[in-house]
Amino acid sequence: MELAPAFAAAAAPRTWSPGTSHHLASAPQAVDPSQGQSSAKRGLGLVAVAVTAAGVRQSAARRNNRRGRRLARLAVAGEVTEANPLRVIVAGGGVGGLMTAKALTTVPTLKVSMLEQATQFARFGGPIQLASNALSTIREIDEDLFNTLMTKFTFTGHRKNGLVDGLRTEWYCPFDAMKTAADQFDLPYTGVVDRPDLQEVLLQKLPEGTCTNAKRVTGYKILPDHQGVEVTCADNTKYECDVLIGADGIWSATRAQMFGEPAKGPGSGCNYSGYVVFAGETVYQPEDYWDVGYKVYMGPSRYFVCSDVGRGRIQWYAFVSLPENAEIPEENAAKKEYTKNAFFGWSQQVLDLIEATPAGCIEDRALYDRAPSFFKSWADGPVCLLGDAVHPMMPNLGQGGCQAMEDGFTIMKMLKDVKHRREVPDVLQSYYRARIFRTATVQFLSRIASDLLLDTFTFPWKAEEGLSAPHGAGKGDFNYNAVVVSYLRYLLPAVFVGQFTFLYSFHPYKWASGEVKALVEKVMNRHKEDAHAAWQKREGQVERGEQDDSGEGVPSFFAKVKTY
Repeated sequence: MELAPAFAAAAAPRTWSPGTSHHLASAPQAVDPSQGQSSAKRGLGLVAVAVTAAGVRQSAARRNNRRGRRLARLAVAGEVTEANPLRVIVAGGGVGGLMTAKALTTVPTLKVSMLEQATQFARFGGPIQLASNALSTIREIDEDLFNTLMTKFTFTGHRKNGLVDGLRTEWYCPFDAMKTAADQFDLPYTGVVDRPDLQEVLLQKLPEGTCTNAKRVTGYKILPDHQGVEVTCADNTKYECDVLIGADGIWSATRAQMFGEPAKGPGSGCNYSGYVVFAGETVYQPEDYWDVGYKVYMGPSRYFVCSDVGRGRIQWYAFVSLPENAEIPEENAAKKEYTKNAFFGWSQQVLDLIEATPAGCIEDRALYDRAPSFFKSWADGPVCLLGDAVHPMMPNLGQGGCQAMEDGFTIMKMLKDVKHRREVPDVLQSYYRARIFRTATVQFLSRIASDLLLDTFTFPWKAEEGLSAPHGAGKGDFNYNAVVVSYLRYLLPAVFVGQFTFLYSFHPYKWASGEVKALVEKVMNRHKEDAHAAWQKREGQVERGEQDDSGEGVPSFFAKVKTY
């Protein structure tokens, strides 16, 4: 039997010198023929093993090559460029979601889509306060958006604002901290805009096709190898993206999955505040309309806020301490009477404003908030949360929408610098760390303001009234709470300065002082024209008996369009 030269050495018999290891003999010895056949068989076995091993190595090499090519393709696909942009889905088309989507569309390496549960965008919601920090954020995002917004805006922060004794109709603690804090940073003053107008402006400024309606996000699945997220909607449609931003409100399905808790109800982390707010709006001309931005009438277990909201209108909110699920009339006229009765014996200004409001314009809503999320991140891989989805807050400081805008702006600034999709999870964790302490502080300030106004504040005692009770027992007479509240007024101005300085310290865009003055003058001149026109129209309707007090056609404060 003849072997190929390459395997001859393996088949040849070997002899070893005595006492010497691994030493080949110089001359072969005679071998038994049967032993030769056995050796040949062993040689063939070795050949088979060698061939098999070679095949295994080649197969492994092919697998490694395929994996290498796959990883190379993934590496190329993972790169973020204008030609291969980061795909971002914003779940929710509220103020925070819309502003976030707008901010993200300014970055050429981001491709933005928004999924909104409403079947169509309709006018809903009353006026919303935009504080100086929010105005600076909007201006930094888009100058044209800001300028358009100013055509519908009304400034209130530079006027007289503060707390009013709800019993005696006297200023309890006026303050100018909103103005001085804005002046400190050269910012425009806090003001208001109709939520429907803000929504309309934002939708107009988004690229066509950005928003898809009738898509309620119900869950997500993170894909392997930094391939993004699969988003599921209530109608079982699915979308894929590289980043999912949950801006889906206080009953967020995105948060529920991320935190492993119900979206609503027990265990959801959303707690009833103990307060119900009644809201209304009407064309109205109080004698101090031009001088006052907003007033907070204070008293025991409730307070009443009213503000100029432009076009000759006054908006009001009545906060009442009630148990959860308290029975509140649903019929419009009965609800109006309920609200008036809640403030019976208060300032006539409060009662007159409620009386002047069409019953159909009065609505109510129970208020919920959440504790700050110090121990649960707002980010899960390529998924994150913003706004009310993760830090809802009481409305006392008017910062809910403002903080959502700050969230969206921060996300935009961080995603702007992403070069590869594998960076996204770390970037979103950095976003959480950048925002958690500021939003937690604002939540705390908002909640403590509510608790003080509803649990601590009462009608203050006046020293000149002595120990008598001219307004009746428990109404500003000499008692512990009334005395404490009476002297608390001397501490509050310093508290307000610190509070508004902190709120306005976030200001990515800064104006020159002369620019602010010219802007405010232009907006307020237009505001005066609009107000006088609204009052004249109202007077004419009343004279002709044509006024419509039904509230029909007035956008709802709280109710969204039916979505499914």
